[in-house]
Amino acid sequence: MIFDTSYSDKKTTRKINTAVGPPFSWKDRWKMKGIGSRRMTVSKISEEYKDYMNADHYISTANIELRPKGLIIHFRVKLQAYSWIMPRDSMKIIYDGALKLEKDGRFIQFNEPGNEKFIDQMIQLYR
Repeated sequence: MIFDTSYSDKKTTRKINTAVGPPFSWKDRWKMKGIGSRRMTVSKISEEYKDYMNADHYISTANIELRPKGLIIHFRVKLQAYSWIMPRDSMKIIYDGALKLEKDGRFIQFNEPGNEKFIDQMIQLYR
């Protein structure tokens, strides 16, 4: 499920928090040594979502935010900000040099993400 998060909207925030939980507290963020990845280059995305990321004139990037019941993939297209919500119960993480996240047959793949510590933390949290 992708939400347009360019502007703050209480209904959207409520739906996101219901699906993946509210953001971690500052204390939890400190203990976890961060809950967000650095920017990663998107190498592949499922056909249904290519319209969001298919711009030939620039490189598509995204970053991942951990939540108690799942994760959020944040990305921008031109001036619009989007958030792809992935609840833990319907998500699959595949990591073999490239990171691939799947949900209900839709996927996003990051090539050579360079966030090994973050990816290890994510795998430990959601497996």
